[in-house]
Amino acid sequence: MTTPPGRPARLRPAALASLLLIVLGVLPICGFLGWKYWQLDREGDFTADPRPCALLSPETVHRLVPTSYGGRDESGSCSWSAPRAEGPNRGGIFLQPFRVTESLAVKDLREERENLLGWEQTTPAAVPGVGDEAFIRFRTPDPEHRATAQVCFRLSNVMVILTYTRSDSDREAARTGAVDAAREAAALLRESVR
Repeated sequence: MTTPPGRPARLRPAALASLLLIVLGVLPICGFLGWKYWQLDREGDFTADPRPCALLSPETVHRLVPTSYGGRDESGSCSWSAPRAEGPNRGGIFLQPFRVTESLAVKDLREERENLLGWEQTTPAAVPGVGDEAFIRFRTPDPEHRATAQVCFRLSNVMVILTYTRSDSDREAARTGAVDAAREAAALLRESVR
């Protein structure tokens, strides 16, 4: 059957319904794929490098390492240490942020989580409520060494590694101190982009 000249062809209801289903099925998929591409390729919330020594308050540092002296900024990282006079088992905090693209921050955090060289071989534990994602790990236990806990977290396009070493071997206190410090660092980092 042919359509007479000058008269437009009409779609049958079944063909129109099929076309509508295809369009309704393709649009959400295209939207989702576009959103995922934007999410993976976006620069992130941070456009300047964070100031590492400003990510912990003096009160928090003093609570975790009571005899520490001010933060020392060392090319993109900051450390607070007890005086050398306290000997080889002195406590300290080391904090290092990295600003990259958001997709690279996600990838770097995943790689850091898989890197267990020098750390306990058990799976690192997730730390909820710190940044967009975070985990904690512990230095391989040794009765002659102090407790060391490290929290690694990501907030948008910044990844932060925070290591807390105690002057004793109290693992639970090391865990609590590292998580508290990381939580504060994430909050101060978040405040810096408002």
